Amino acid sequence: MFIADQVFEKMTLKEKIAQMFLQYYQGYDKMPEKFVEMNRKDQLGGFIFFSGNNVKSLSQLKKMTEEINSHVTESKHQIPFWLTIDQEGGQLTAIFNETTIFPGNMTLGFANDKTLAYQQGRYVARELRYAGINLCYAPVLDVDYDAKNGVSIVDNRRYSTEPQVVADMGTAYIEGMQEEAIFACGKHFPGMRITEVDTHFQVDRNPEPMQRLETVEILPFKQAIENGLSCIMTHHGIFEAMDPELPASLSPKVVGYLREQLGFKGLVVTDDLVMKAILNEYGEKESIKLAINAGSDLIISTCACDWFVDYVYTCVENGEISEERINDSVYRILKAKEALTREQAKPEHEIKEIDAAQGKKLSKDIAQKGIILYKGTQEELPVDIQGKKVGIVFGNPARLVMSDATNLYDISLKDILNRVTGHQEIKEAIMPWNPTDEEIISLADVGIISDVIVFSTVNAYRFTRQLEVLKEIRKYCPNKPIIAIASRSPMDAEHLSEYADIVIKTGGIIESTFEAVFEKVFKGR
Repeated sequence: MFIADQVFEKMTLKEKIAQMFLQYYQGYDKMPEKFVEMNRKDQLGGFIFFSGNNVKSLSQLKKMTEEINSHVTESKHQIPFWLTIDQEGGQLTAIFNETTIFPGNMTLGFANDKTLAYQQGRYVARELRYAGINLCYAPVLDVDYDAKNGVSIVDNRRYSTEPQVVADMGTAYIEGMQEEAIFACGKHFPGMRITEVDTHFQVDRNPEPMQRLETVEILPFKQAIENGLSCIMTHHGIFEAMDPELPASLSPKVVGYLREQLGFKGLVVTDDLVMKAILNEYGEKESIKLAINAGSDLIISTCACDWFVDYVYTCVENGEISEERINDSVYRILKAKEALTREQAKPEHEIKEIDAAQGKKLSKDIAQKGIILYKGTQEELPVDIQGKKVGIVFGNPARLVMSDATNLYDISLKDILNRVTGHQEIKEAIMPWNPTDEEIISLADVGIISDVIVFSTVNAYRFTRQLEVLKEIRKYCPNKPIIAIASRSPMDAEHLSEYADIVIKTGGIIESTFEAVFEKVFKGR
């Protein structure tokens, strides 16, 4: 195991700068040759992995990280690499194949169970250790409010609209993850809100006063810091009460608040600087310089690659970045790597095969506790489908926002219902987010030819033409039982309740979630 103080004293400036950057590449087999050469010059600090770009499965990633780690001994200082990923659960599950797919943060927030959050953190950490990952960009500690109207909205990646629920679920998840020797990273400080166009495309300017920020957005981060959070990712939004000019990820005032007011001593990492909220305004290189000067330790910029070290080195030579600023971050990075390496070497953290059955049960437990019966009573369940035809109208389970994992939603409610109940006579149709007049008529036919109707929406509060399908079904089927599922946003439930007999809020569109719904509705569990 390397000793941070000994290594730090021997490092050149370029070697130090390299530790601040997380490289990115496309490929599934081994570390690209250019990074092999950079490592031999001690100019490689670590990597970030993305679903579909360099991640196919748990076993593939394990094999690749083992190959990457085999190169550590080729460098002079033999500093371990950061191997990092977004494995939040739910809609953002970067390692999709051969892992447990958990219902997601919103369902866990509905459950509001710290024990389940802790257990999920531990289980995900064990999968990550097996895959060779040592830093996970989770959990999301943002509290949900709509930017335009200031109302609760809830996105699947967020636990709740209630700051204390976010704080409790996030802190418990962090505890579980870090007990398994994985660094957790809370995000996106000081708190991302829902905007009509997210920061992948444009900057959000948050006008809330400091008192509001501290009692709502910042509260979960404060609690997580007090309980030992290792890493925090900053947000690309502008918070006028903290810094009216610069986004949080580039602001010395925001990072200074994090360090001085909240006492955070861990690692600060930027969100990807290629997101257009940053790239369009500051460009590839200026944003990196600003982020470092703001106090960020680790930089994510998936456009930078091999020119990062030379660019930052030139900035130091020109006096645009101080060497002291570099030293401060790099020493913190090395001490974190030393602590993590020491923790992972303990016997209790020996890497073992994953107990998939345990993960599946935990996912099911969270799903069952996290679904909410919004309309109807337990006494009305189960709904009898013996000898009846079930019609399913399933809101298109496709990628809706940039943070969705593109391979996540290849599911069929027909298959899930058959698996849960054994029922065979099922007709399923996929409903577009905004069906045309012709599609509305066609989808309504599913209800007309069925005895029992299952109707699942995707943000119908916003894509309101989905509700026209339900209205059409109810018009022609006034006495048939309709079970409506607000499968992504719970805000759909209010709109569905006027036309459906039973309405359920799920918090997500994961298989285990729908299994729990069907067990509740059709088996009474």
